[in-house]
Amino acid sequence: MKIFSLGIDQLTINDIKNAGFIVITQSVLPDPSHAGGHMLMVTSDQIQAQSLSELRRNYPSSTILYVYLQKGISGYQAVHMLCESLGIYFIPPRSTSSVVIEKIRFILDEDGEERSNLVGFFGSGPGIGCTSVAKLFARRIAAAGFRVIVLGLDLYDPGYDRKATISLDRLRSRLTGKMIHDEDFEQLIKQDGYSYLPGNYDYLSAQDYQEDEIEYFLARAGANADVVIADFGSIPESAAWYVGMHKSALRMIVTHPKHEYRLEPLLELAGHMDLRPHDFQLIINRNNVEEISSPKNLALRFGTEILLELPYYQPLQESLPLGKKELQHVDDKVHSLLVSMSLAPEAKKKGIFL
Repeated sequence: MKIFSLGIDQLTINDIKNAGFIVITQSVLPDPSHAGGHMLMVTSDQIQAQSLSELRRNYPSSTILYVYLQKGISGYQAVHMLCESLGIYFIPPRSTSSVVIEKIRFILDEDGEERSNLVGFFGSGPGIGCTSVAKLFARRIAAAGFRVIVLGLDLYDPGYDRKATISLDRLRSRLTGKMIHDEDFEQLIKQDGYSYLPGNYDYLSAQDYQEDEIEYFLARAGANADVVIADFGSIPESAAWYVGMHKSALRMIVTHPKHEYRLEPLLELAGHMDLRPHDFQLIINRNNVEEISSPKNLALRFGTEILLELPYYQPLQESLPLGKKELQHVDDKVHSLLVSMSLAPEAKKKGIFL
């Protein structure tokens, strides 16, 4: 199948070609007779949303992929819904070339997905404990003998109380130039057996980070660790958050029953990125704080699974002071995580009956 492209930038076109696809770049829409039975990939800059119905009528036998470029959380849900009703595939804003390629492979039913060693932690709201929980998992994975890198990728909060000699914003120039070397990861802060990079201290520059920079950085970190733990924070409007949603092999949402109203729009947004509730694991933090709704009811409502429930601890502690029983429970979950990433052998299942 050929891919007729209108409005797609040349770097993305090159990446698609390098992935093995035949791309024909267009300056105007191709003749419908030439595009019949092939894929037509167009951007919202070239074809406005109100013209999609006409586009579908003019290309009835083409597979249409609509790349929406207008950034922002609000606004594109209605466009996605329109595409669904017209039988048009939708690519949300902030999508990188690798996301576009994965979508094309999905459409063509090709198996080209690369294995990832990235575990993404997302919070349902500021202060929910996303960083502390991410570090808890990093500590236990490192204790199991694996090389772990923790990346602070909440672009609005560095996740570290002290000003560090190395942080995401201090690496920004090399990140932009794609000049991150193995030696840079050796300079990370050593904590409890893992290497840690605090996030962005210059929050005024949060919107300046680009998706391809974050994707590149995650790939470089992945090549220097067995497991990469990334704290993507709780604010969706950032390049890191979007890339994390797309690229994470496992996605953990740190939340609390009182954040039920926050989870709903968050999971709705994830749905526009081809993610479903079963693609997430819930970690209920501060579970012993009384609320009207229970963690179980929260999971049932959204169709997600609860991975872990953690009790409330006094704030301003560097690490969660879990007891022996709680640590064993965390280690059991960590082992399951490592098995899913092919880093640990699967334990023999014990039968229910003797």
